[in-house]
Amino acid sequence: MNRFPLLSKTAVIGFLMVLLLIPLAMVSDLVTERTQNREQATREVARAHAGTQTLTGPVLHVPYTETFTRKVVVDVARNIEREETVKEHRVATVFPQTMDTRSRLTTEVRWRGVFPVTVYNSRHDSAGRFVWDGVAPREKGGQIALGRPWLNFGVSDLRGLQGQPELKLAGQTLTISAAPADADLPLPLAAALGADLLQPGAALDFTLGMDLAGTGQIGFVPLADDNKLSLVSAWPHPTFGGDFLPRQRTVNADGFEAQWSVPALSTQAQQQFLSQGKERVALDSFSVSLGNPVDVYRLTERATKYGLMFIVLTFAAFFVLEMVKRWRIHPMQYLMIGAALVLFFLLLLSLSEQLGFFVAYLAASAGCIALLTHYLRHVLGGWRPALGISGLLVALYGVLYGILQSEDNALMMGSLLLFGVLAAVMVATRRIDWYNVMGSREQATHA
Repeated sequence: MNRFPLLSKTAVIGFLMVLLLIPLAMVSDLVTERTQNREQATREVARAHAGTQTLTGPVLHVPYTETFTRKVVVDVARNIEREETVKEHRVATVFPQTMDTRSRLTTEVRWRGVFPVTVYNSRHDSAGRFVWDGVAPREKGGQIALGRPWLNFGVSDLRGLQGQPELKLAGQTLTISAAPADADLPLPLAAALGADLLQPGAALDFTLGMDLAGTGQIGFVPLADDNKLSLVSAWPHPTFGGDFLPRQRTVNADGFEAQWSVPALSTQAQQQFLSQGKERVALDSFSVSLGNPVDVYRLTERATKYGLMFIVLTFAAFFVLEMVKRWRIHPMQYLMIGAALVLFFLLLLSLSEQLGFFVAYLAASAGCIALLTHYLRHVLGGWRPALGISGLLVALYGVLYGILQSEDNALMMGSLLLFGVLAAVMVATRRIDWYNVMGSREQATHA
């Protein structure tokens, strides 16, 4: 290998970069572990407070019995028939024609160790209308007898109910309780109605108010023919999800306000609700998540993914300057510089849990740059070359932070960075005679 010193040095530096992938992978695994710990903390808070909430309904659940007679052949040979009376039990599900909900949500951050968890309390006031058109017999001559009707609705986690929901239907105040097991209702909360309210063609106006607590996310299922929702909160960083985005929304530092309008023609929620059996199927819905806008674990994970590029660019800069400036940098010194670069990501993770991502990034990068500047002053024999390298590291850390903060433009920024580095290397080394540069150095050293 002494005959090919350039190839030998390149191979050693390549081996060191592969070796540094081991601690870099360990840091990545630690980020994953801390992310899982954060998720566990969220589950623990939700277990004590209330989990994510999805509001469904209300709907009218009306059991009925249809009685009819049919002919049954008792003797095929003599074509003898007799009539028998049949009773079939069925259920009529009536969705609201209109439903307009006004919701207000207040948030609070609770801590489980070093992990913040966003919980909320919310107030929901809904107004709508049912129209009872009656039940048409399915069989000729069938007679319909209505059973006990129920107004049925649900929330995902009943522990989040903060007091008795207030329900009025057709001017009557109804008492809401847990759905009776023998009623076989599809949703967990119910109020019994008087059968006298269900007159054909009757318009049944209702109001429903409730206070509800939850954690992390709140969602709504649009079961009415015409669904309208307005949601207001002081949380400044909402994430809108589900099957429908708001028709209008305003988001600023003081919070957000969003309005949804979902007609039945735009959603399969009613058909999905009617088709579900004992196994619940996912219904069309829309939601708002109250996640942390600066997720330190997500940002640190993304930073770690750029770790190898970070090491490659730094080593490439040292290698090119070693060729151009005739510096002598030992492979062990390359390894120590690489170790400092890897340590940056560990510092970033640990500090960001306490200080926030920006301050942690600033402190970790400043500490690593200061350490490398002091070390390079002795390696390169003076402050001037050490400060020059430090300037390059400052620029590199600055570009990496910009990439992390601009997720949508990360690919473009990373590509431009690599192109710029390649261009700089090609320009800096355009006059180097690669056949002789290492040999000349070796000769100069032994002279």
